[in-house]
Amino acid sequence: MGGSAGSTATIATTHDLRADVLAQLVRLAPVLEHLRAEGLRKRRLTRPRARLLRVLADGGPLVMCDISRALDVTPRAVTGLVDGLEDDGLVRRVDHPSDRRATIIELTPLGRRLCREMREGLNRFADELLAGVTRDDLAASLRVLDRCQAAFETRAD
Repeated sequence: MGGSAGSTATIATTHDLRADVLAQLVRLAPVLEHLRAEGLRKRRLTRPRARLLRVLADGGPLVMCDISRALDVTPRAVTGLVDGLEDDGLVRRVDHPSDRRATIIELTPLGRRLCREMREGLNRFADELLAGVTRDDLAASLRVLDRCQAAFETRAD
């Protein structure tokens, strides 16, 4: 008779399920990182430059000190990132309207298009990867991942 759904041999404990979920996340992390790195290479971007573009795409034009805080890097590092992105035509510096000491960094049309293409590519990949997964399962997965993220952040503090 073995193998019925109710047998004790096939019932995983909550402890076992937690360990299985974490193990699966650990296996998926390098695969996702490889795919992300490949996508950035194709666009001739580094991770820090892509992060800066995402901050501008999500938050609009920002002064350098706000970018520094958003990225949690030094103002000097932001200057280097902006210089490279400006050389590639993806961002531009604009004088602040009321503070002569501040410079606003904004996406150029080319930068906005690149950000839009990256977001659309991510959405297409998510649709392809998660096709057939129910809305309820997606919502439950997101809750679990949010909880993991919060736990990681708590451990890092």
